[in-house]
Amino acid sequence: MATITSRDVEEIVSKLSSDKTKAREEGIKLLNAWLEGEKSIRFCKFLGHNTAMLKPNEIPHSETWPFLVTLLIRCVSLEISSSKKRLPKLVFAKTLRIVVQRAEDAKFSGKMLPLLTVVKPLFSHISDVLRDIPSFQSEYGIMLRHILAVRDYRFHMRNRVYCNLVLLYMGKVETSFSEKSNSQYNPKEEVFRCVLTLHSLLENPPGDFPDNLREDAVKGFIGIFSFLRDEGKIARKLIECINIFLLKDGPNLGCQCLEIHNAVQQFVLRSWLTSHDRGLKDAVISYARLQLNLTRGAADGSPLVEQLLDVVGRELDQTNISSTSVPWSDTTKDDRLGTLTSSQCGLVELAALVFYRACANPLKAPSTAKRAKREHAAAYFREGLMKGKWLWNAAFCCLTHNYHTRICKDLFVYWFEGICTSFERILNEANMEHAYDGLLWTLRSLQEFSSELLLPVLGAEMLMRPSFTSNEFDNGWHTIWSCLMHGLPIFSNITSVVDAALVLLGNIVSNDLISTPIVPQEIWDLRLFKHMPSVSVLYFISCYFSRKGSQGDLRDILHLRQNLLRAVLGLLEWKESFILNERMVVLLPATVYALCTGCVPFTDCYKGLLISHSFLGVPDRIEDWLKTGEYERESLHEVFECSVEVLAEIDLSSSVKVSQPQCHQNVRLPRQLRDPLLNEMETFILATVGEKDSGKMLLSDVFFMCALLSNFIYSAFLTRLREELSLFIIKLGKCVVKFLDRAASIVQESHNHIGEHGCLARNSIFDGWDLVIASFRSLVCSPLFIKWGDQIALDDALYSTIIQTIERLLKILANLYGKCSDCIRNLQSEIVPPDLSASDIPVQNPCPVDGSEVRIMDMELDVSEDSKNVDIIAVSGTIASGISFSTGKWKLDMISLISSFFPVLPAVTWEILFDLMKKETHSKVCENILFSLCQHSHWSSSTRLTDMVISMNNMIDMRVNLKLPCYAILAAIRAFLGTLLSMGTAGKDKYVGMSMSRRESEQCLISLGDLVNRVAEFDFLDWFGRIKLVDCIYDFILLNPQIGQTMIERLLTMLRDQDYRVRFFLARRIGVLFQTWDGHDELFQDICSNFGIKLVMSLKGKLVTAKEVLDAGPQPHSTMETIIITLMHLAMYSEKMELEAVFMMCTVSALDPCQRELVLAALDNLSRKLQYTTRSKYLEELIGSILFCWVTCGVSLVALVEIRDHFVPSVEPTYFMQYCCHWLLPALLLHGDTSNLKWVASVAGLPLAVLVKNHFVPIFSVCMALHCSKKSGWEKGAVVLQSSILHVAEISEDERDKLIKKYMVSIVSNILSLASCASEPALPFFSRDTIVLAIRNVVDGFLEMEDCPTSVGVVDKINIFRSDRVFMFIVEMHYKVTAAVHHRHKCHRLADIEVLIDVLGHRAAVSSTSNYLFNLVGQFFGFNALQDQCSRIISMLLESFKSNPSKEIIGVPGEQLQFLVSKLVACCIPSETNAELSGTRSSQVLSLLHQLTIGADPSLYDYIRELEPFPEIDIFDEIREFHQELCRAYSPKDHFLKFVKRSSYLPPRLLLWSLQALHKKLLVGEICRGEKNVKDVIGDTCWRADQDIVHAVWNLVHMCGSDDANSVRALVSDFISRVGIGDPHCVVFHLPGDYSQIHVCRPIHHDSGAEISFPLDTSISEELLLALMRLLKKYLMDDSVKIIDLTSQTLWGILSTERGQKALLSFDSYERSLIEVHSKGVNVELVEKLLSDLEKKFNAEAIPLEKSTIWKTHEKTFEMWICPLVHSLIGFCNDTILRLCQDIVLLKAEVAELLLPNVIVNLAGRKDLAVDLCKLISSQVQENIFVESNRSIKSIQVMLDALNELRLFYVMERTTSSSIPLKRETSRYAKPSSFGSKSRSATAKAKDSSTMSSVALVSTSLWEKVCLFHTCIPYIIQV
Repeated sequence: MATITSRDVEEIVSKLSSDKTKAREEGIKLLNAWLEGEKSIRFCKFLGHNTAMLKPNEIPHSETWPFLVTLLIRCVSLEISSSKKRLPKLVFAKTLRIVVQRAEDAKFSGKMLPLLTVVKPLFSHISDVLRDIPSFQSEYGIMLRHILAVRDYRFHMRNRVYCNLVLLYMGKVETSFSEKSNSQYNPKEEVFRCVLTLHSLLENPPGDFPDNLREDAVKGFIGIFSFLRDEGKIARKLIECINIFLLKDGPNLGCQCLEIHNAVQQFVLRSWLTSHDRGLKDAVISYARLQLNLTRGAADGSPLVEQLLDVVGRELDQTNISSTSVPWSDTTKDDRLGTLTSSQCGLVELAALVFYRACANPLKAPSTAKRAKREHAAAYFREGLMKGKWLWNAAFCCLTHNYHTRICKDLFVYWFEGICTSFERILNEANMEHAYDGLLWTLRSLQEFSSELLLPVLGAEMLMRPSFTSNEFDNGWHTIWSCLMHGLPIFSNITSVVDAALVLLGNIVSNDLISTPIVPQEIWDLRLFKHMPSVSVLYFISCYFSRKGSQGDLRDILHLRQNLLRAVLGLLEWKESFILNERMVVLLPATVYALCTGCVPFTDCYKGLLISHSFLGVPDRIEDWLKTGEYERESLHEVFECSVEVLAEIDLSSSVKVSQPQCHQNVRLPRQLRDPLLNEMETFILATVGEKDSGKMLLSDVFFMCALLSNFIYSAFLTRLREELSLFIIKLGKCVVKFLDRAASIVQESHNHIGEHGCLARNSIFDGWDLVIASFRSLVCSPLFIKWGDQIALDDALYSTIIQTIERLLKILANLYGKCSDCIRNLQSEIVPPDLSASDIPVQNPCPVDGSEVRIMDMELDVSEDSKNVDIIAVSGTIASGISFSTGKWKLDMISLISSFFPVLPAVTWEILFDLMKKETHSKVCENILFSLCQHSHWSSSTRLTDMVISMNNMIDMRVNLKLPCYAILAAIRAFLGTLLSMGTAGKDKYVGMSMSRRESEQCLISLGDLVNRVAEFDFLDWFGRIKLVDCIYDFILLNPQIGQTMIERLLTMLRDQDYRVRFFLARRIGVLFQTWDGHDELFQDICSNFGIKLVMSLKGKLVTAKEVLDAGPQPHSTMETIIITLMHLAMYSEKMELEAVFMMCTVSALDPCQRELVLAALDNLSRKLQYTTRSKYLEELIGSILFCWVTCGVSLVALVEIRDHFVPSVEPTYFMQYCCHWLLPALLLHGDTSNLKWVASVAGLPLAVLVKNHFVPIFSVCMALHCSKKSGWEKGAVVLQSSILHVAEISEDERDKLIKKYMVSIVSNILSLASCASEPALPFFSRDTIVLAIRNVVDGFLEMEDCPTSVGVVDKINIFRSDRVFMFIVEMHYKVTAAVHHRHKCHRLADIEVLIDVLGHRAAVSSTSNYLFNLVGQFFGFNALQDQCSRIISMLLESFKSNPSKEIIGVPGEQLQFLVSKLVACCIPSETNAELSGTRSSQVLSLLHQLTIGADPSLYDYIRELEPFPEIDIFDEIREFHQELCRAYSPKDHFLKFVKRSSYLPPRLLLWSLQALHKKLLVGEICRGEKNVKDVIGDTCWRADQDIVHAVWNLVHMCGSDDANSVRALVSDFISRVGIGDPHCVVFHLPGDYSQIHVCRPIHHDSGAEISFPLDTSISEELLLALMRLLKKYLMDDSVKIIDLTSQTLWGILSTERGQKALLSFDSYERSLIEVHSKGVNVELVEKLLSDLEKKFNAEAIPLEKSTIWKTHEKTFEMWICPLVHSLIGFCNDTILRLCQDIVLLKAEVAELLLPNVIVNLAGRKDLAVDLCKLISSQVQENIFVESNRSIKSIQVMLDALNELRLFYVMERTTSSSIPLKRETSRYAKPSSFGSKSRSATAKAKDSSTMSSVALVSTSLWEKVCLFHTCIPYIIQV
């Protein structure tokens, strides 16, 4: 065969360069001769070699591909210009196309991108020729598609050229459909070629899709589909064109997507239903999914969802199509049951999306029809699941996997119940019909459900995911378990079904979804458990035998475990094929040790391996080490979802994630089981492994064996009983070393073989290289290596040997890589020898590097069979750029393998990879190595890191010189910055690595910053590259704000980026700026100015009105969307700018109705992230300022009413306007906006004057505060008060003054609520000093500011701040503090309290006031952001005590001291995650702690002694010494007894803190110290010997009964364990006459045996009333403001009675001072009113006693049972005290339990009711309480206690029947219930006391049956 020489090339060039047409034609013939046959190999290799030798900036010479292509372009142009009267000769176009294809052929090219220097003019030439020369369309179309497929080439195409080409081909396609062609060639084929080229153009734009082309492209598609009627390959390709257009540029299209759909929908729906073309259907399904993902809200998406719902349902019903069928597009056939084809996978994903949208898409105000449609969709889906059709269950599986975080819990429960209901039928039908698809997918869907939805959720994700508990599904899981246990033997031979069933059963067991998982023996006898168990069998065994409740008789379970163990271990000696894989090496040891020890040491390691989503199109294993530069894997194959829910998500990825500890209830087997099983296992493994001949094993098998043995070692170590290492572990370690040596030998042999025979020689090591990588990763990912030194510590010599062997293996691999690289370079530098034929050339790699490209021959093209004419199309978008199987692919695999050594040898691996990168010449391989290096921070020195930065710079230089984008370098820098952030290097004194100085670290980051700036300045990044750039800038800001600041301008510029996705991702991380820097005002203004759009704004110094915005005209919807998203994140991360951001979002919604759904979703997510339950509760915190800004900016009030749902959902305009008037009227009056005032009055439905009078208080309050503020516009406040309000309200000055006096208390309360802790708060809020001044002006009447006294507090001659009023002020503040959930809003409400204390002065020390304030403020020390403010408030409060140190007042801080000091100490001690003291950052907290202890009044010393010991931390030294000195003479025993005595009346919070302090003293023996010797203390003898302590401990038991006492029970149980059981009778029984029991009928005197000589009364006893009032006193210190408020009202009513006033005198002075504030003496009218209100409320809300639901205890806590029951019973009582307690009983179980006996006794005295309460209550108690099914023991106990009291009353009634009853108070104001009023006379309430007594006497006899029934129940029931 002739060789090619330079002379031959020169001859071709000279002819082609000629000006003569004939010479050029001869040159074309000569060139074609060299391009045909065997000569083409030599010719192409010659040109390829010369091209590869070109330097980057060198001009190509005549013997290179670029020169030849340029020459041919000139020839074609000359041919066209010279052929004006004839067609140009096609051979010129054909030759150019062949040359381009040969140049790009990887087997000929010695260089990547050989045509890079000429590709730009080539694109222009192609565009010109295609436009002017129709005859060249075919050849040039092929050439265009070929070079478009190379990603780096298309970036050199000018946008103008690209736009021209797209429009050209769109025009050709549209014309071909609109006009009938009369030409002789087949028009259908030509049309298809045009469509094919159009698809290639749309798929491969030069970067971003040009903005100026978008509208024309949309019009082009609309025009094309207006003519399209026929189905076929053209229609399919056109749909694919739309799909790729939507995929590439869909997010930027906005509503234009719907325009396309309107034109396409008719054809799509028709072809979907009628076409048999599977390819067309697949394209249509993809189109539907894309359109759904691109639709924003419900308004846009609902019509499309409705269209698709029925169509998708029909498709899912087509179960006659086998799940194993293969469409035309699949290249391989998988006969496994239940595997989805690509077509079915697409359908399933679409179905999941459609049903998600139909069922879960939130609608703004759903109409009945829409709600019915949504309910129909959920029911429709449930029906499909219940039928057991496999595609429906596959869709449910996909729905659960993709959307489980977004769908409400109720829907999943609904669907799950449907599946469970039909599960048995589905299973039976599968067995009967032998069709298992439906059953298989049902099992898989349940498997997905159990895995995704029932796993614990952490951190921010918890706010998004629905909350599920296994209890909600108990019955369903039991049904599934039972059915599978019965059905497993029947389908045990169907492998895929068995696997799915066992994995599901394993999930059920491991997640504790059923209480007692029982497996019958016949299941264990199945062959699948005895013969070669599969992975799913191993998983089930490991789950089942490591859980409690799965054990039986010892002998039986030993036999079972032994049999299963032998079957599992038999896998190791399987001879036919080696069965180890990634799953087996983990599950096999897990199963073995579950059987032998009952423990699975690494459950978390194999959970992820078990749930395979391969049947859903999700790969089981993703190669995440090959990410560099392959951005299209993410961008092309991941649809950008534009739904409102996704757009409005708030990204909290930067927040700290807390890992949740694994809590596995493993079984600890007894020694008689454990030892024989372990011995058998160890003996078998050692014998089997020792017999393995490693010489015959493949490299992957050797690695798998090492991984298996490593996991056995780890398991043996963690389950060992003794500390020393067993011989088994040591022997296994030696086996690992032996197998690793064998692996090193295999690699070394390959190295030697390559050295002898060359790199192209075949070698077995390269066979199955992916499996080698997977096997080695299994080894290095073993917990043995990951947790070595952390959780385990093996023998040092063994560890050293293993590590040295692995290091040797690493170095051999590196040498192998270097050897092959040298061979490849040497081969490429040589010319192909004469005897090398074409067949010997390495073939093109069929699977390019990125793994996402598939190159096929389009067999539908009617072209010549000549290979050079075949149109090779890159259907996924890129060509491998010259990487062949023997070079690039193998190199990348080797780098992947070497990178896998990082977990074991991080530093050595980093050094080796860096050295390889320095020698590597292949750019893609270099980029991959660089990315891997940047992912791991293990450089040895600063020099190495500097060298890596220099390498990056060199790569950028090369890419910039070639005018190519730098994606790979940007991705590497991003990975590097992420690595630094993960190391926690952000901070002042923490820099890059331990081996680098601060200066070197800063210089390194500066250099990296310069690289990023260079990449950004090059401006050649597409949208995905710019997103990476955004991430890099944000990471720089987090790492080093100084460097990041230099990039801020570029970052903000991208806020108006042309691509939606860039703006979106930038917005999601905008909070980084506000978390890093102060100056939020300026930063916010910079951001807003960079939006490029005028927005309504009310910033300080910058006001933009609504008129200015409307005058600017409408703005692009997509731009407004990203602005809303940016504002949402700004509000989330900037407390200072939150109000402005939310206000701007609301104005956008008001002015642009299209954005309202997105704004609603944004506000919903914002409120959720800030822990508010609803949007309205969140906006309630901001609405005052929003409305003032609204008026200031002149936004339409009509628009405000239109968006009222934003603030208050589902209200009428009238109600909403009245809701807003509180803030809106003051704002309008201050602005003098009379017209809007009249409009507001008309909408509110009231005359303006009446409306203003009704809101006089807020108007006066705001205006007075503004008048006192002296801020800008302060004079408007006086104008409104002096004139405007008089005119608008139509009142005189005297009438105004009367209104001020009438509403003075309300005005003061309202002014207090206007306080803010901000330095310059927005109206209508003011600084604390301004509010203090305003209150002083109002209360003390100082009209002239200069006359104000400087003393603190107010004079208050009119007694506004009376104690009871102050208490109500605080209650109102407490409500507001509670409503302000987030600390950023709570601090402003706490400012109200600061102002109140400041105003009160010495009055703040009043017991009721200070007690409430201590209790209220002390709750918020747990908020770090509020600690200083709370400390300041408490300090102010303590100062007020100095002027009035009375005993009652000093007792208040004393009682709160334990709680306050414990909170303050907790604020100062170091946190677990931060070694620094939090207290050092808060001097206020430490100062307050000193004030409460060292600086406290001596009268508090007794309380200080009771404090727990202070931690031994330096900052507490002084306080600790002071405390120890005080405690020297204090008895801990007295402390303990004193605490127990008052424990019943301590609030839960104080109780817990005090009990914890006592428990700590117990642990150190202080309580008994001094009384007993050391021996007794240690043995707890003193506890049992001291009867006072024993009795006190058992008195603590009563605290454990409430539902919220979990934290107390553990402490009390420890106390009880010290004293022992004592007298068992006293513990078990409540004996009659127990002195601790309060009886309701009379005082019990245990020391008197005298006969009872006084009459009985059914009213509440004095003793019980005192106990009740003490409980109420405790509730005045409750955490809940609602409880405090109800308690106050209850006390108010009780203390307004004579009995209440009498009981008040029984309290000591301190207790009385806390309670009497709620009393103004006896007030009969007040009590009558309260009782009347309670009766009305009861009649409207109470549950009838006839309903058994109120009596049943099933699925209720004790509190849920007793509170509603006693509340309903009290409604029939006639005792005043009981009825006054009706509301508090509904909330407090303690009160309900206390009063229940008295309620029963009181009801026994009622005869004036229409119902027989005796019969009713008796029957309900017998049917619902005293039944075996009642598991609530306490409900039985309290009912027995109540009946005990009734029986006691009955017995004593008989004894004292002749006695005269006591006078009762009920005759005057205790009205009987209206229940049954028709049978009662109107004068019933006026009966005298003697009559009532007789009624009680007679009526109790009606309860004789109840009492007799009760006497039959033994006392022993009272457990």
